[in-house]
Amino acid sequence: MEALIYGYLRDDLADGRVTELEDAMCDLARAAGLCFAVTFHESEPGDGTAFAELTAELKRAEAHHVVVPSLEHLAGQTIPRDLLIAKLAQEAAAQVWTVQC
Repeated sequence: MEALIYGYLRDDLADGRVTELEDAMCDLARAAGLCFAVTFHESEPGDGTAFAELTAELKRAEAHHVVVPSLEHLAGQTIPRDLLIAKLAQEAAAQVWTVQC
């Protein structure tokens, strides 16, 4: 069985390219031999609700992979990007993959 990977996307950074960005994340997952599960969308900049839901789902599913279009999607929250990446690693042993679109 392929390992699961979850997407995380900030809608305010998508510039109307949500489908294109999700397709790119799915393509990366497929190329890496991972099973793309779902994308968590952060609708409100700085809110962090989707990030918290992503972290909870990673733990629930015992999944350890997250893909983002770029690391900028993990920035701009109330918590700096490096802390968010560390939180994923600490709480879910998750690796962050990036698609530079």
